[in-house]
Amino acid sequence: MLILGEQEGKIDSFPFKSIKALKENNVRQRILTPAEYEKLLASCPPHTIPVVKIAYFTAMRQGEILNLTWDRVDLKNRVIRLRPEDTKTNEGRVVPLNSELIDILSAMPISITGKVITFKGKPLAEIKRAFKTACKKAGIEDFTFHDLRHTCINNWRLQGHDFFRIMAASGHKTMEVFKRYNTVTEEELRYLVDGNVDTYVDTNKQGATRILP
Repeated sequence: MLILGEQEGKIDSFPFKSIKALKENNVRQRILTPAEYEKLLASCPPHTIPVVKIAYFTAMRQGEILNLTWDRVDLKNRVIRLRPEDTKTNEGRVVPLNSELIDILSAMPISITGKVITFKGKPLAEIKRAFKTACKKAGIEDFTFHDLRHTCINNWRLQGHDFFRIMAASGHKTMEVFKRYNTVTEEELRYLVDGNVDTYVDTNKQGATRILP
């Protein structure tokens, strides 16, 4: 704030200019495994399951999901079209929908509020408490809702998708930030030396085989 004030001519100078800021280390490495995902869904209240599934399969942020309106959803073309005012970065993007999400959204009632996510006919404002309780019930530690975004992006990478397509869907504009959302596991590193693809094949909820590129 002081630097901005000086740049804008609000103050002449400030005495702390020479003090270096401490390095910030807020990069999270927590990724939800397929088994943990199943436990989480089993522990979630019914009205929060669509929110969790959308986050897990689309990398959308919680605010983007809870504020999503039906005019942004195109079930025919299997995408969500977010406008600049819908996103944290003020830039629109197209988010692809898999078959499971198409089925979920198709079965959901359309509220007069226009919001996709509702509870008892009213827009759902937040799920922080319910999500925290579900994680505790499922025995999942050190996991936040935003980590679902990390998990989705990492799963897309493991499925072998092009980084630029992933970034277009997730809304990342720089590779530096995008890299923070990818966690390379010890199993992946071991693949560099033994090359045994079968060791690292997994099946996710979509039924698609995940093979390391």
